[in-house]
Amino acid sequence: MAALRTPFPTDRWVGRKTIAVCSHTGYCLTTAYESVLYQTINCDPYVKNLGQKVYHGSPGDTAFTGTVCSATCSTALSTARRRIAGSCASTPELFQGYPVLSPIDSITAGWNETCLKDANGGYCNAKIEAFDDFEELVDMPKDQLCSFCYGEKLRMMQRSPYSTYDSLRAETLQYINENCGGTTSPTDPQLPVITPNGTVPETCATGVKYTAQAGDTCNSIAKAKSISGSSLYYINPSLVDCDAPAAGSELCLPLTCETTYDVKEGDGCVAIGVDQATTWQNIIKWNSGVDDRCSNIWSSPATTPYWGNVICVSAPGEIPDGSVVSGNGTVVDPPSTGTVAQGTTELCGQYFQVQEGATCSSIIAGNAVPINLFLRANHSLRNNESCSQYLRVGLWYCLLPVRDFDSSL
Repeated sequence: MAALRTPFPTDRWVGRKTIAVCSHTGYCLTTAYESVLYQTINCDPYVKNLGQKVYHGSPGDTAFTGTVCSATCSTALSTARRRIAGSCASTPELFQGYPVLSPIDSITAGWNETCLKDANGGYCNAKIEAFDDFEELVDMPKDQLCSFCYGEKLRMMQRSPYSTYDSLRAETLQYINENCGGTTSPTDPQLPVITPNGTVPETCATGVKYTAQAGDTCNSIAKAKSISGSSLYYINPSLVDCDAPAAGSELCLPLTCETTYDVKEGDGCVAIGVDQATTWQNIIKWNSGVDDRCSNIWSSPATTPYWGNVICVSAPGEIPDGSVVSGNGTVVDPPSTGTVAQGTTELCGQYFQVQEGATCSSIIAGNAVPINLFLRANHSLRNNESCSQYLRVGLWYCLLPVRDFDSSL
């Protein structure tokens, strides 16, 4: 069993904004506070994924599920939480709107959903996944509808503010309460404990900000501005509801693309790439937030995260209508006060010097730069997984390359 270190990338906010002590972003943590946040936890590496706000099903076969759900890991998670709560009592928030316990609590909530067992010791997710398919709840066999696993999984999700429990699942739980007898349970979703301040990051890489209007959706904004809906969602931590962005909220717009595509249920990156005369790798590269396996290319209001269905199928590279960004169309001279990292593009309109404690996540989050764009402009950083490992303190990197900087690559 491998040892993990907290804080894990638990969701798109906490994972991107977790930083080291007194980093260049201005967040300063005490030594004791930092040490418990970065403690080692004795769990399988898979557990780090359980803090993501997605539906948590079976991680694999029974043997692997047993490894993920070991008693050792359960104890380690409890111990980690106790240490964080004790050491950070005087600092309840990691930063504004993010409780210090949220990284470990979100992982524990996902672990509980993953590892739920029935009275016979069987994993509930495996049993639920073996249920018959049905269109309506009224068609579901009663022994399945009223089973311990089906009801308790929903109740567990309802009790957690980190789960994907929503109004649709609330209707299902209410139906169980009404038709399965026994003690009824609450059905209302929990209020979120992570409450971003709702403002656009101080630095918007494109320089173009859009004020959401009543009736807007991520899809309507993406179509109107010719941008990727997933990139829009990814670079705006305050954008919680893509079906109804808060009217008056200010959003940073990503780079535009010449051609967008409305993803349909059942679409895959390979098929989309073939249809659009490009590659599936480009589909992933051009749409921040689409994972390396392209497993989340389709999203719906019933899934989390939901970013809409509009993606870029040509390379982003133009500034959205309405502004001119200094440097985006003009190459600036490299800084005279230091050294530019090897492999960094010379076609750059804005440079960034790495300070002690910086990570790729903190850089792109603090400047609203898509990770794919940042990596393309700085080849020495290699890929998303190794990016922070290859950052060098004191070197300058290209934060905002000029449009079409890599068109000849």
